[in-house]
Amino acid sequence: MKLKLAIFLIVLSFGSANAGERLKGDQLKEFWTDKTITGEHNKMGAIKTYHSSDGTVHSKSSLGAVRNGKWWIDESSNKKCIKWDHKNKKSCHYTEVNKDGTHTLVHGKKGKKLVEIKSTEEGNKL
Repeated sequence: MKLKLAIFLIVLSFGSANAGERLKGDQLKEFWTDKTITGEHNKMGAIKTYHSSDGTVHSKSSLGAVRNGKWWIDESSNKKCIKWDHKNKKSCHYTEVNKDGTHTLVHGKKGKKLVEIKSTEEGNKL
């Protein structure tokens, strides 16, 4: 019984997020690093995006758009940031947990939903 309690407390200490909460710090790094994200972008439709552990990012949409750039976690604001090669500015956004266990990428300033994330897979699955 003590072992079960110890394991529970250890798991709890890793700080799993609840529905409506934003991922922070190591949670963000773990969620995005070396993962292919499949989701529905509010403007580009279905997308797949790979966030490499070396900081590069590659994305393809069902509409044919291909984007490349750099990504990082801004630990001071708990946001995932991207600087796309075709844009002159960076954008930083929150990652929220939904009630069904999926995630949503939320605009860092306006608070609107940008991408409904349907799944994540280890490695580059583009």
